[in-house]
This record gives sequence, C-alpha cells and structure tokens, in this order.
Amino acid sequence: MKKNMKILNEKFVIISVMGPHAGESSEQIFSRKIKDIERTGNTFWMIQSYKSSPPKVQSLVKKAKLERKNIFCIFISPSRQGGSKQTKKSIKAKSFSSDKINWKELSPKLSPVTGNISTNSFSLVFDKMNITQQDIKLDLWNYADFEEQKKPILPNMGVSTICAVRKDMSQHPNKIKSNIRKIEAVAKVSSLGCVWLK
Repeated sequence: MKKNMKILNEKFVIISVMGPHAGESSEQIFSRKIKDIERTGNTFWMIQSYKSSPPKVQSLVKKAKLERKNIFCIFISPSRQGGSKQTKKSIKAKSFSSDKINWKELSPKLSPVTGNISTNSFSLVFDKMNITQQDIKLDLWNYADFEEQKKPILPNMGVSTICAVRKDMSQHPNKIKSNIRKIEAVAKVSSLGCVWLK
C-alpha cells in the first residue's frame, strides 16, 4: 500500500468517520480486519451510510478505473469525543452479493462480519489496510461529494461514510466547521467495491 502521506493527493476516496462497534475499540477492529486480509485476501467492512451504498461506490470505482486510479478509504477521527455513534447490534452476516441476485457465502476464515443486518445492509470490501502510525491530518475542505461535486462533504452521525473527490471547497458557504481530522487508518477498496449483505 502507498505511504499514508500520499493518500492526501488521491483524487477519488471514500471518507469514513471511525467509531467503536459493539464493544470493540477502533484499534481492535482494524487489527482484526488486517488479519482477515492476511488469511483470505480481503475483508468486509459493514457501513450504514446512504452516501456510500453499493451503486454509489461502484460508480466511484468505475470512474477511478477509467482514469487508472485506485480507490482508498480513509478512516478519520470524529470531530469530538463521542461524535461517532457506537453500533450496538451485532447480527452476523452469512453471504454477500454485488447485485442482490447472485449471492456467495462469506469465507469461514473471515472474522465475523456483524452489525444491524437488514434487507438493505451493505459492506465495503478491502484488499489492503494499514493503521496510521504517524499523526497525519486530513482537511475535509479539500473534498467535494462525488455525486454532487458542487457540494462539500458533510460527514455526520447519519452519513458517516461518503464517496468523495478531491476538490477545493474551502470557500463554500456550507462547508463543514470541524475540517481538520486525524487519519486513523487507510484501506484499499477491492474490485468488488461495495456489496450487499444478508
């Protein structure tokens, strides 16, 4: 994987606010997911943000592929302590699909993929991940919403993961106030992009 400092120059990214999940700390979750990749070649990261649903992520992946670029997910700290809502439900997913028609079983070698599994649950798929060792900051004013590129990204509790494109939004009147965030980890999005779970 590229050095984390270079991530600041990537054109297409997914930005995700990191928080605890069902009693696990961020560090424990990242370590578990890295081991998944070592064992199986990829890991599944469940999300609940309509700004990064499978069709939106696949559109981002397709655009990046045309420009011969990779997609990285940048995990950032919340704007304040407790600013990221903890996920309490931990229902285990058993299978995944890119189109909601053809389903495949999740590898038994994966650690449990858990969350509030419903009829519209989905997951990013990563094939590389590393935890940021240095104190690297991300300026959210450098990114616009991938789908609506005249708008800045506005991560919040209901929209914690967003498909984004690098673009100067520092002069936008509706830009986010808490724009400087610590990068917690970086993951490379696999060719699967984002899939539905059940």
